[in-house]
Amino acid sequence: MKEATPYAGKRVLVTGGTGFLGLNLVRALRAAGADVRTLSRSANSPSPSGGGQGGGHFQGDLRDRALVDKAIEGAAVIFNLAGHSGSTSSNLEPFEDLDVNLRGQLTLLEACRHLSDPPTVVFPSSRLVYRPTKEMPVPETWLTGPLSLYGVHKLAAEHYHLLYAHLYGLKVAILRITNPYGFSPHPDEDRYSIINWFIHLAVNDHVLPVYGEGRQLRDYIHVDDVVRAFLLAGSDARAAGQIFNVGSGQGISFRTMAETVIREAGGGRIEARPWPDEAARVETGDFVADVARIKGALGWRPATALDGGLREVIRQYRQMENIR
Repeated sequence: MKEATPYAGKRVLVTGGTGFLGLNLVRALRAAGADVRTLSRSANSPSPSGGGQGGGHFQGDLRDRALVDKAIEGAAVIFNLAGHSGSTSSNLEPFEDLDVNLRGQLTLLEACRHLSDPPTVVFPSSRLVYRPTKEMPVPETWLTGPLSLYGVHKLAAEHYHLLYAHLYGLKVAILRITNPYGFSPHPDEDRYSIINWFIHLAVNDHVLPVYGEGRQLRDYIHVDDVVRAFLLAGSDARAAGQIFNVGSGQGISFRTMAETVIREAGGGRIEARPWPDEAARVETGDFVADVARIKGALGWRPATALDGGLREVIRQYRQMENIR
């Protein structure tokens, strides 16, 4: 007999439920016995285990208030993942990023505040809200100062969630996620995860482009660890009104990451390239997250080392029909 989980029998909505993080979160929620609904502009997509996500999928836009009202009905928890990804692309598409990543968030929050029994809302923010610093690791108390519109909009969305908690009593939690990797239905798109894209290139024996010398430190976190943080933030009352970093707490140079991908995949090669202007403008320098707050408050700890995590992702990608 399965042990009961905090999500057993609860209705949960995952906006952006067909994307990278959403797909993995939906799988975990179903395993925990939740009644899962998803809202996404994409059609329903297969889960990492091979089956479909099942019923309860609302295909459409988070800015569609009528659709949002239907999707949130009866939800005990909402994981508010829908949005436009990519720091470089946000500066090239400023008004699209603004509309999707801010008006969409307000539409959801407005709908939630009118419910008689509002759900808990968990919002995934980003390390990109922080001001660059040479002091590592970076705690949640460090100054904000985004270098991209994506980061600016993530920070504004954080304030939307916290404001609605203050004004209307919504229970919200915010996770500032570092650089996630893991199974993705979009491995060939670098805006979702640079490691996933590099794995895609290496498995196909293509070139992995490394800008400059690749010395900048990054904090890479496996999606399974991110999902566990989501589940805790959505079920533990101690997360209400809090902002948590979610990362490995370990810094690895970009080039070392690329070399590890090549070694584990058995293919691909690194090619050093000069920084494109658009990428150089949003480059933050080193970043390693201080994860002491979420460890202390929720008992969460990263569990997946980079080498082992990469091996598992490569195995999953090799099973995909479009990657050999």
